[in-house]
Order: sequence, then structure tokens, then C-alpha cells
Amino acid sequence: MSTTKRDGQGRILPRPQDDPEAKVHLHPVGWFADYEEAEARENYAREIWSEQLVRKNWENREVGRLCTEMYQKFQAYKAFVEKWHPYDAGRGDGQPVDFPEHLLFSDALVEYEQKRQALAESARQSLEKARQAARCEHIHTDGRQCGSPRMKDHTLCYMHNRMAEAKAAKLDLGPMEDADSIQLGIKKLQAAVIDGTLDASQVRQLAYLIQLAAWNVRGTLFGSREQGEQGVR
Repeated sequence: MSTTKRDGQGRILPRPQDDPEAKVHLHPVGWFADYEEAEARENYAREIWSEQLVRKNWENREVGRLCTEMYQKFQAYKAFVEKWHPYDAGRGDGQPVDFPEHLLFSDALVEYEQKRQALAESARQSLEKARQAARCEHIHTDGRQCGSPRMKDHTLCYMHNRMAEAKAAKLDLGPMEDADSIQLGIKKLQAAVIDGTLDASQVRQLAYLIQLAAWNVRGTLFGSREQGEQGVR
């Protein structure tokens, strides 16, 4: 089920960090779902390239080298702590380690774990909230209900609301979001040709659009069967 949101220019919008689908971080833009990464990289190529150049310059400076070395040592220390034998955890004389060098890292590990647990709980709550959200009322041609959460103060999800706004006044071929609805669109065009309500140029253009929809539907998510199986029955 796709929950992709876009700005006024059609670019994919970054997700909140606690979004369950936020798996890929494109610095400095933000978080995206796995299936959004390729398009997001293309949308924000300028920002990403600029950030990579800034980071490379930073890494070549003394402050960058020191920070990178400290980060690598911290990760090594963290891995070591996770495998500690009880004896190794002490100072060697049976007393807890109270050296400032150790406390710096141990306190950082505690704070890191607390933050990780807080993010995991926030993601769990967001997922539960999404599961309880009211669903889009659009019904697919085969009778399945759309599984996407509907927009606030709307009865449809973002995608189906956009599709409803795009309906033609003269001849509506339907959503053309799966094989069944595309076939229905063909039948509607056939009836229009028989009735003579369209000229030859319009028929050619609509036939091309149906062909384009048939090709494009393979790459869309809002009409997939998996989404429908998650919807309200």
C-alpha cells in the first residue's frame, strides 16, 4: 500500500523519521520508503550532490577526520560491550568502572538505547494509528475496496481523490487502475465510437491513453491486489 505524498511540483515529500516505511535516509533531504528511493534521488539530485560535496570537504578537514575516527572507535566499543564477559565489565579489581573515559562511552550507549527504544515505540504507535485509520471508499471494478487511509475530511485516499478530480466531463473512461477497469474503459470508448459522440482524432487520442494506462498499471501500487486485501471488507 503506497502512502507516498508529493509537493506542488510533483516531487516525493520526505517522511517523518518515525514513519514505519521510512527506511532510506537521503541526507540532507530526509527519510523515504524503499520503493521511493530511486525517484527521490532523481528528484533531489541537486541537494544530495551538494551535500556530498560539503561532507567530502568536511571529512578532509582536521575536525572531520577526528570525528570520523571517534565515531568508528565508538562503534567498535559498542560492539565490544555487547559481547562483554562479566569480568571484562569491571576494572579488574571487582569494582564498577568509574574512569571518565569509560563513563563517556557508557553514558552515550545508554542514551542511544533509550532513543532507539523511543523511536521504536513511536513507530509502533504510528503503525497502530494507521491500521485504525478510516479507509478510502473507492471500490475497484472487481468489488474490492481500496486499502489506503482516506484523506482528512474526504472519503477517498490521496490518489483516488486526484483521479476523481481528473474526471472528464464529456467521456469518463473510469479509473483505469487495473486490468478490469481498463477493459471497462475500452468498452466505454467502443460505445462512444458506435454512438458517434467522438471524432476520429479524439478516438485515436483516447485509444493511446488506454494503451498507456495498460502499460503503466504494472508499475502502480494503488490498484494492486495486495492493497485491496488490506482494505476494509
